[in-house]
Amino acid sequence: MKKVFFVLVAMVTFGFSAMAEKDSYLIDDNAIENAFNSAKEVSLQDLNLLNGKTLGLFSGIDEADDIDQVSEHIVNPWAAFALSAIVGGFGVHRHYLGTDKPMWAIYCCTAGGIFVVVPFVDCVVLLVGAIENNISEYENNNRFIMWL
Repeated sequence: MKKVFFVLVAMVTFGFSAMAEKDSYLIDDNAIENAFNSAKEVSLQDLNLLNGKTLGLFSGIDEADDIDQVSEHIVNPWAAFALSAIVGGFGVHRHYLGTDKPMWAIYCCTAGGIFVVVPFVDCVVLLVGAIENNISEYENNNRFIMWL
């Protein structure tokens, strides 16, 4: 077994070293200068992302509500299922779904959500929700047992 592991490590090492050619990492300064010279200059007025308003990055906090709307979290059902399957005992999937922050501590303090029973059922529920492409009832759900 040790010989097989050594051979695999050697093959990976030699494979990566063969890909590192000296000439492939040269920087063409002329190409970089041409890219900068041909680039279009963008001003803040060009960044009308929110119905004709700028993001307000340099004007203070006038448009903070608009910035919150831009950074709204969109939950992917399959990502929620994967998090539940991999690290469900720590409640990471609940944080991803928008549950209050102390929920991960509750999961950890109850030995993985009542000895991993709750995360297992969460995983099954999220799998069904991912197949149906609808987990909206589990988003921002602050109950410990989200499926009841």
